[in-house]
Amino acid sequence: MTSRLDEARDIESSAEEGTALTEAAEGKKFTKRELNRLSWRWALMGQLSLNYSKMQGSGYLATIIPALKKLYGDCPDDLKRAVNAHSQFYNCTPHMTHMILGMDLAIEEQEGIDSIDTVASLKTSLMGPLSGIGDTIFAIMNSVVFGSIAATMAAEGSFVGVAIWEIWYLFVLFFLRPFFFKIGYKSGAKVVSEYSEQLKAVTKAISVLGLIVVGSMLASMVTMNLGTVAIFGQPLELGAGFFDKIMPKLPQALLAMLMLWLAGRKKMTTTKLILIVVLFCIALSACGVLVP
Repeated sequence: MTSRLDEARDIESSAEEGTALTEAAEGKKFTKRELNRLSWRWALMGQLSLNYSKMQGSGYLATIIPALKKLYGDCPDDLKRAVNAHSQFYNCTPHMTHMILGMDLAIEEQEGIDSIDTVASLKTSLMGPLSGIGDTIFAIMNSVVFGSIAATMAAEGSFVGVAIWEIWYLFVLFFLRPFFFKIGYKSGAKVVSEYSEQLKAVTKAISVLGLIVVGSMLASMVTMNLGTVAIFGQPLELGAGFFDKIMPKLPQALLAMLMLWLAGRKKMTTTKLILIVVLFCIALSACGVLVP
C-alpha cells in the first residue's frame, strides 16, 4: 500500500515537473497553480481594503504582490516601481477585474518592467468600460433577476428561489470568475477587441431581461385597489371602469414612472421617495381614490 502511494506521488511530481518544463519552454514564468492562487487572492481579498482614497487600489496590489516579487524580486528598484504603479487608484466591478488581472499578468510576464506604464494605462482605460458591462450583468442578474425570483417564490412559501439565487452566486465564484481570468491571461490586451461585440450583445440582452423582470414584478407584486369616484354626478369605477380599459395595471406603471422621474431629481434620496409614496397614498385614500 505504501509503495503504491509513493508511486502515485512520484507520478504526480513528474507531471508537475513536466508541466513546469513545458511552461518554461513557452516562456511562461507562472505555473497553473500560481495563476489559480492569484485569481483566488482577488476573489477573497480584493475589496478588503476598499477606501475612498484609492478604492480597490490597495486590494489589487495585495492580490498581485506575489507575482511582482517573482518577476522583479532580483531587482529592488524594478520591484519598487511596479509596487508604486499598482498601488494607484483603481475601481472596477470585482468580477471583471479577473479579466484585467489576467491581462496584466500576461503582459508583464512577457515584457517585464518595460511594460509597467502600458499596464497602468490599460487598467485605467479598461476599468470604466468593463465596469459598465459588469455592473449591468451582475447587478441586474444578482439583484433584479434572481432576487425577484427569490422574493416571488418566497411570498408563495417556497425556498427554491433563494436556493437558485445561491447557486448563481456559487457559479459566479467558482466558474465565471476563473473563466474571465483565463480569458484575460490567454488573450492579453487583445481580449477587448476580440470579444467586444459579444460583450455588447450579452450586456444588451441582460438589460432587456432586467427590464422584463422589473415590469413583471411591478404588475404582479404591487397592488393598488382603486375606488369609485363621482364624475359629473355619475359614479366611475377607476379600476375596471377606466384604467383597465386603457391598459391593465396602468396605475402601477404610472407610479413607477413617477418614482423614476423623482429619483433623478437633485438631492432626492430613497428615504424621501418612501415618504413621498406614503404621503401620496394617504392623500389618495382620503379622497377615496385608493381603498383597502
